[in-house]
Amino acid sequence: MMLTTIDKATIGTNLCTLKVSDMMTTPVQMVQENWSIKMVLDYLLKHHITGVPVTNAQGDIKGVVSMSDILRFENLSSGEKKQLIAISCYSEYLGHAFEEDDLQRLMQYADFNCAISQIMTPHIISVSAEAFVPEVALLMREQKIHRVFVVDQQKLVGVVSTSNILDALLSVCA
Repeated sequence: MMLTTIDKATIGTNLCTLKVSDMMTTPVQMVQENWSIKMVLDYLLKHHITGVPVTNAQGDIKGVVSMSDILRFENLSSGEKKQLIAISCYSEYLGHAFEEDDLQRLMQYADFNCAISQIMTPHIISVSAEAFVPEVALLMREQKIHRVFVVDQQKLVGVVSTSNILDALLSVCA
């Protein structure tokens, strides 16, 4: 169960002094880098979220993927999708390049045959749990992103999205 910690008493009437720890969502939903694009899309829809960190098998964060990344993938030309499939884990496993017929068949279901690691952003933007919301909002605006990940003692502890910031604003004004 995801919990968004927004306490109206803590927020008071001044959003400028609100800390990230007062409004972050926890725990953070994550996906694994070997999941297919289709699996991640289904996961995002099921959890009603638009982006998640991507981890490897050891649980190390390798990047972030969002609905925007999936939309960009869906709008790639067939030639670009074919290139992604050609360098997929299948070819590494088989130890040889695909024949054109194989690529054409795999490309028909590219969202099942391409791993999320192929389209993710290979880094995350993170902030401290003690950061103030206005600085986080400015960072999100400057970076043109919709979420930042909250790190405490080098451990991922939460996420703050534009929705969290809007919820805090609404709780003060309501």
